[in-house]
Amino acid sequence: MINGVIYDWEDVRIVLPSGEAVGLTEINYEDGRDVEMRYGKGAVPRGVGRKNYEASGNCTLDSDEFQRLQLVMGGSMYNTPVPIIVSYGGTLKETVTDVLPLCWLTKTSTSAKQGEANVRQIKLDFKIAKPILWNGIPAYTEAGNLIDTIVDVIT
Repeated sequence: MINGVIYDWEDVRIVLPSGEAVGLTEINYEDGRDVEMRYGKGAVPRGVGRKNYEASGNCTLDSDEFQRLQLVMGGSMYNTPVPIIVSYGGTLKETVTDVLPLCWLTKTSTSAKQGEANVRQIKLDFKIAKPILWNGIPAYTEAGNLIDTIVDVIT
């Protein structure tokens, strides 16, 4: 927040392979790495076993925005991973940019019901095959050189 102004939807800019998405009405993404408690004798964990890093998300597109993306992807939505860039910011606010690299689209769905003005919105679910860059910082890195990891995620 700067000068009492908080980020709002007007401050969100989302870039897909088809360009800046004007007809995108919702985006959600998350990541995590679970741990499993490791027990031995007694009721207190002796340590933890780390599980795999996972990231996923979804977005909702208007029909025309979905069609633009389909054209850029050559028709098939499931053969090629895509990057998604999400920026939050405006003239009075610091810009924060998250990069979702290598998003593999896994599901496409839509619905329509009586009384709605926008009846053909498309929801895309995706899994993210490389760590999310939360404002330029990778959510997960292997033990090793952070700079090499950042370069690998971007390319």
